Amino acid sequence: MKPGLNFPSIRKGGPAVNTRSPKEAIFFVLRLAGCLVLAVGAAALASARPASAVSRGTETCAACHEDIAAAFSRNPHAAAGEAACAACHAGGLKHAEEGGGPGVLAFKPSDHAMVKVRPCLECHADDQGRFSAGPHGRAALDCTSCHSVHAAKARPALLKEKPIKTCAACHQDVMAEFQLNERHRLREGILTCAACHDPHAPQSGSQALGGFKQELCLKCHADKGGPFLYEHGASRVEGCTVCHEPHGSVNRRLLTTQSVSNLCFGCHVLAPSWHGRFEAKSSNCTSCHATIHGSNLSRIFLR
Repeated sequence: MKPGLNFPSIRKGGPAVNTRSPKEAIFFVLRLAGCLVLAVGAAALASARPASAVSRGTETCAACHEDIAAAFSRNPHAAAGEAACAACHAGGLKHAEEGGGPGVLAFKPSDHAMVKVRPCLECHADDQGRFSAGPHGRAALDCTSCHSVHAAKARPALLKEKPIKTCAACHQDVMAEFQLNERHRLREGILTCAACHDPHAPQSGSQALGGFKQELCLKCHADKGGPFLYEHGASRVEGCTVCHEPHGSVNRRLLTTQSVSNLCFGCHVLAPSWHGRFEAKSSNCTSCHATIHGSNLSRIFLR
């Protein structure tokens, strides 16, 4: 309490005694009246404004977009709070005041894919900032081609479909290879496409693998990676796909050809002349060269 100001005091069992001077009492009443006037004016101004001018949060949007808002409440993007809608949509205030209408997206459907991707990259730049340099970005796809922005988190990464179906929508030729008798176990759910491919990052090579060619294979097939004293140059220089089909094959062990000898002679055309007595159809080079992926004992990969 500041000195010189006497506030009302209350005595037990008796009426309140006001020790304030007449001038101080008048000043106190005027100040209290001013606060009441400001409070009443603010309430009247708020009631006169449209609801969108008072609140730009998700509640205003949910008044019309009930179905989207219901799902969005269980969406990771909802963590942005009242700014969640405004983070991706522009002109929401005008949109609400006019009673709806198009033109509230941060981009138009006719815009280039990189324009559509920009609002997403404002938050996801750290992990997906190189999307435009990747195969999907170069193919003019945007984030909404695979991801549902508003849906509840029912699938990984807010995908519109299950991961395999999402990829199969465009890569039907590749999915057909997974129907062959020798294949990686994608249909059984043991693997997904993202186990080997990064859909957001720039890729090198026609296989678009996320890393140097054999490194991804060695995550599962570590025994084929060594290090070996004598390494097979094909796997180190050209990668596993020089001999194996990565998705599926009609040949055993996902080989590119049924005949192992034909596969080997494709590179080893200068094999010793006495190898010519082996028939290409029935011979199997790995009968002798068993450690074909690498060896610590033999430079020609003998047992």
